[in-house]
Amino acid sequence: MLTLKNVRKTFGTVRVLDKVSFSVGEGQKIALVGQNGVGKSTLLKIIAGEETADKGEVMKPNRILIGYLPQEAIAESDETLIHYLRRMTGLADLEKEMAGLESRLDKPEVLQQYELLRSDYERLGGDDFTRKAKGVLEGLMLSNIKMERIVNELSGGEKRKAALAGVLLSGVDVLLLDEPTNNLDLPALCWLERYLERSSATCIIASHDRRFLDNIVKKVLEIDWYKRDVVMYTGGWSAFAEMKAHAIRKHKEKYRAQEEERERLLVSIGEKMDWVTRVKNRKAPDHDKLTSNFKKERATKKFTTSAKAMEERQRRLNKVERPLTRDPLIIPLAPQSGATKNSIILKKVCFGYEGGFQGGPINLKVTFGSRLVILGNNGAGKSTLLKTIAGELPLLAGVRVCGEKLVFGYLMQEHENISLAVTPYELFKSRLGIFDRDIIAAHLSQFQFAPDVLNDKISWLSPGERVRLVFALLSALGANVLLLDEPTNHLDLEAIEALEEALDGYGGTILLVTHDRRFLERIRLTQNFILENGKLTPIESYEAYAKKMMPQITRILKRLEEKKGF
Repeated sequence: MLTLKNVRKTFGTVRVLDKVSFSVGEGQKIALVGQNGVGKSTLLKIIAGEETADKGEVMKPNRILIGYLPQEAIAESDETLIHYLRRMTGLADLEKEMAGLESRLDKPEVLQQYELLRSDYERLGGDDFTRKAKGVLEGLMLSNIKMERIVNELSGGEKRKAALAGVLLSGVDVLLLDEPTNNLDLPALCWLERYLERSSATCIIASHDRRFLDNIVKKVLEIDWYKRDVVMYTGGWSAFAEMKAHAIRKHKEKYRAQEEERERLLVSIGEKMDWVTRVKNRKAPDHDKLTSNFKKERATKKFTTSAKAMEERQRRLNKVERPLTRDPLIIPLAPQSGATKNSIILKKVCFGYEGGFQGGPINLKVTFGSRLVILGNNGAGKSTLLKTIAGELPLLAGVRVCGEKLVFGYLMQEHENISLAVTPYELFKSRLGIFDRDIIAAHLSQFQFAPDVLNDKISWLSPGERVRLVFALLSALGANVLLLDEPTNHLDLEAIEALEEALDGYGGTILLVTHDRRFLERIRLTQNFILENGKLTPIESYEAYAKKMMPQITRILKRLEEKKGF
């Protein structure tokens, strides 16, 4: 289906990809993994035809129908939703081309071209497209939005889902998905997971969602940070992680054994050559100089030959290269002390916006050290509620009481609470009153930032780097209450695991909004809530919430299959 041979890509003086070669068979599901900045998005763009390789080949069948979702894709259009989807899938252009040929179908070459276009049209479900599109939108929890709705009138989350819907509807043969689970609520995520499992399309998926990858992919393609080539592993994410960790351990063991043998040989060579020197300098007795000199010469030759053999063995000890590993990311989160008796209390709180979304009334008490998650569909008001708890939004009604020693650290879903126009130095200076560049640079280095990042605009940073920057700020603040809105979005898998490790030992309060199921398992939650119709209701667990959604998801998928939506 797809083959890449020796693909190379360079931006300026930086080589992003080098000698990338692999093949993907028809219908295979592949995970594309690697640290942030390693070139995953660039590789997907090259396959999609959005970028050109400097060198190498990308081979794919003619008239292949590819759906490509960029990492930060969002639908922007003054069209209605149905017209947007028809254009995104290519149906609108196909219909225009076909209409232009219909008056000349008596010519064989025109008829042949028309039939090719008609074949693509049918593969995209053109005759039944509206019903198929409704099925995909329903699966993404957008069934409440009418097809005649103007795209630019949708919310940010709805626009992201609309962009994903357009890609799913167009990727009949190949789907290239760059972080498709970002900003999806749990029901839509569970539906997408099962949709891709059942789809016959070849899929290459770059994602940080470990459970999602485990449930879908059968192979993992890793881009090496140092060599910038790729290695293919068989199995899902968990199998890959285990194999990778085992391979690193074995490599380190072999290298250590090699270096120990090298050291042993060097010591041995030194000892033998020292012995040779001592023998050469030894004076022979006057009465037996001839015999003594003969013995000295023979012994010297023997040990010199042995030493040279050892030197040759030592020179050949270069088969195992030094392991190239980056320092692991560690996120130091230490809450300010003295707040153990401080709680957050909401009494009959109504939240939202005048003339816009409103929710409540809500009664909630969050004792210090609690770990609380708020689940719910996109648009339910989860982010708005977090903003209200953090004091970022004024109450519409009710009372909010917070302990005086509570220090709030807030990570918003799209980092709206930090200005992208300032530099990291300016951010830290304004938030913390720190003017010493060396102190700020030293703190940021713990989060894998180079010193020169201080002078870069935050807008120049990647989404993943912005998340790490916010955590660096929260760490410096000593926040003892963390309000985390989709904290794993845009982080690579290494950074997510570092965050899990940091939160595991964190002694403060955590209020969390996330759809990352593996992340939820690691956080040791004390309370689970669902926000629906403006009301906050305690639930047993997120598993119970997901289980509740499954019958609806199964019904939607079954209707799509009946309509040949795959």
